[in-house]
Formats: sequence, C-alpha cells, structure tokens
Amino acid sequence: MEDVRNVFARQRKVKGLSRKLADQAAVDPEVITFDHSFYKEVKLRANCWKNRAGTYTKMAVLVPAGLFAFSEMYSFPDKDISLLGIGNHRFFLFHSGVAIWCIRKLYEAQLARAGNSRLLRDRAVNKILGVMAGSAAFGVGCHLAVDIMQPKSIVFPFIGSLVQGTLVDDDIWLLANSIWCFKMGSDMFTLALGDDLPKVKAFVRRNFVEPLTGGLRNAFLGVD
Repeated sequence: MEDVRNVFARQRKVKGLSRKLADQAAVDPEVITFDHSFYKEVKLRANCWKNRAGTYTKMAVLVPAGLFAFSEMYSFPDKDISLLGIGNHRFFLFHSGVAIWCIRKLYEAQLARAGNSRLLRDRAVNKILGVMAGSAAFGVGCHLAVDIMQPKSIVFPFIGSLVQGTLVDDDIWLLANSIWCFKMGSDMFTLALGDDLPKVKAFVRRNFVEPLTGGLRNAFLGVD
C-alpha cells in the first residue's frame, strides 16, 4: 500500500508543478526562465508516473479478481464428492481440463462478441474475465498436480480405472491434464492482457513473489 500511495503522491506533485508553471507563464511569460529541456523532463516524468499509477489501478482490480478465481477453482475438482458421492471421488470429468476448456470457449466467445471494440467498458470486462479465467485454469492445474502425490485412482464410468492394479495411468492422466490447464491458463492471460502482460508479471513478481520467497528464505535461515 505504501508503494501505491507514493505513486499517486508523486503524480500529484508533478501535475501540481506543471500547473503552477503554466499559470505563471500565462500571467507573465518573463517569469519563467527554465530552458526547453526542463519542460521536456517534467513532461516525461509526468507520463512516467501516470503510467505507473495506471498500472497500480489495474492491479487493484485484476489481482483480487485473479486470486478469487484461483481460490474458488482450486477446490473445483473435489466438487465430485458433494455431487456424486465419496465413492466417485476423482471422477474423470472433474479431475481433468474439461471444465477449463469450457471456460476458455466461453471467454473466446466473449472476445468474439466484443470484436475490436475500443470502449473502455468492453476492454475492462475482457481483461477482468480473462484474468479470472486464466487464474481459474491455474487453480485447477495446481490441484491436479498436487493430487499426483496423493495415491487414488481416477474413476471412469462403467470401467472404473483405465488399468487395474496400478496408479501409473492415473498419475499420467493427472499430469497431462494439469499441464493442459496451465497451457490454457497461459493462453487466456496472453489474450486478456496483451501488451500489459510484462507489466503484470513484473508487478506480481515485485509485490508477491519476491516478498514471499524472501520471507521464506529468512525464515529458513532464522533471519528476522
């Protein structure tokens, strides 16, 4: 939050300076004695902080939306217990990428419906839905990857397990579908964010990944 406040405070300061100079120039042009490079620098700095403020504003919406979708869909594969009973836990449709494939198709249909619209509303909706869809894919992918280390066969209708007496086929199924989910998630992030993707990656790395890994490293080393 401190970074966000600093960004907006600096942006207001630069804008205030530019406005003050403009007002003084309007009253008495002779008062302004700065050379052209100064005004160019002020404009560059203003644009820089404007872009940073825009990035933080987007992240304030996209990050919570993505985290919500991830947390909700991480538990989705286990919905087979409540819907089909504990005997059908790890039902193949729930422990696969089928649900994410359906989400991807719905998102692609939304993009096709919006077309090349430049309306702020359409672009904002497409970004938010795309981030949520990509995060949902990563949520399911992570769940399936974790299930590989928890021995239990995948349940298929009529035949039970693909190969009786071994879990190798079940682990291959989970791994393949986990990778498929990650791939679909990556594709949807790319579709949703486009040119903003590097900015989002840098923001997440700087504000989430690096503090988390740094905290874990310090905890492991016993550093306060």
